[in-house]
Amino acid sequence: MSNKKLVVNASWIMIGRIFQLALTFVTTMLTARYLGPTDNGKLVYAYSYVQLFLPLCTLGLNDIIVKELVDQREKNDEILGTTIVMRMAVSLLSMLAAVILVSLLNDERSYVTIALLQSLSLLFQSLDALMYFYQSKLLSQRSGMAYALAYIVASVFRIAFIILKKGVFWFAFCYSLDYLMVALFLYVTYRKDHLKLKFSLSMAKTLLKKSRYYIFAGLLVVIYGKVTDTLLLGKMVNETTVGYYSAGTVLCNAWPFILTAIIDSLSPVIIDLHKTDKEAFRKKLKQLYAMIFYISILAAIGITVFADLAIRIVYGPEYAPAALPMKIYGWSTAFSYIGVARAIWMQCEEKTKYETTISLFGAVASILLNYFLIRAYNIVGAAMAAVLTQFLTNFIFLFVMKDTRENAKLILDAILLKGVLNRRQSRV
Repeated sequence: MSNKKLVVNASWIMIGRIFQLALTFVTTMLTARYLGPTDNGKLVYAYSYVQLFLPLCTLGLNDIIVKELVDQREKNDEILGTTIVMRMAVSLLSMLAAVILVSLLNDERSYVTIALLQSLSLLFQSLDALMYFYQSKLLSQRSGMAYALAYIVASVFRIAFIILKKGVFWFAFCYSLDYLMVALFLYVTYRKDHLKLKFSLSMAKTLLKKSRYYIFAGLLVVIYGKVTDTLLLGKMVNETTVGYYSAGTVLCNAWPFILTAIIDSLSPVIIDLHKTDKEAFRKKLKQLYAMIFYISILAAIGITVFADLAIRIVYGPEYAPAALPMKIYGWSTAFSYIGVARAIWMQCEEKTKYETTISLFGAVASILLNYFLIRAYNIVGAAMAAVLTQFLTNFIFLFVMKDTRENAKLILDAILLKGVLNRRQSRV
């Protein structure tokens, strides 16, 4: 696999994410300004319930599909078709469950309607499996174009809703509209390449057997990585505080598309190296961890310095309380994305069964840290809990279990730049 092809693929992923980021950034800013902290907080709070079901809808398949597509190229149509059908079936059930959960835990009826409109995104996301096909082939320019066109259309609708002064329910549907457009354009692209999709019951059993550890683990990751802070802030404080917190985290999460592009582009290469050269596999993985860590640290420093200015420019003075938690939350990215990249090592070394244990620790840590720190420090406590949870879960806890200690040492070596820059390295 040539370095040139790798660079071109990574570049297309990066260009697509930058374009998507620019559109999302502008429309999110305009929407937040238009709705204000309270209504914007309602959208974020309701969507936290929907996000709880996303890992169930993916069935853990997103974590294994690239490796399966690389290992079984002759069965790609069967893998993709089976994945999409299974995800659609589970998504329909999850939509119903999400709406029931919101109605049981919240007295305000508007949350039910908002969650219903947002939950349609679970169904539409089923087709993002096609993106992994192009990723596995290092042909991300094709899926990148589909994403770009989809987000242009979705952004036009968002801006139109603002101009027409539509209510909060219209913007709730926008959460699903993005994924609907992506699904349509990805499918059209796939069909234009004269490729077909097939469903196979035997393939379904095979895929579920390999992904089963990721289903529950994925739910736990969502709990400790995305929704605990938002849900507890909404319950223990109010939705306006959720609006402030969301404003800061949206800006913090605007740049890691760079890390996603790096991980997506390098993962097929690292997987291939594991089959042929274990020493090169370890070194390339260390290099990936090091890039994630040091890019994240530089970004965190920038966020700490410019958070107040960024909040004023993007959201206006009304969102000023978002600046301090944003400065703190920005430091959570390094170990959060090292945790994402860890999936490569876990799959190649056949340690995926430990994902559930790691994620369970993370979920418990997140719930406890958020509960006590929000009580003590309000919105700032939620940001502190996010940083501590990611550090403890994706680094410290790996040293506790014997079978993940090797990966923890690889991460430590990467942070210390041991065996990352030099040509030769000793075995871990």
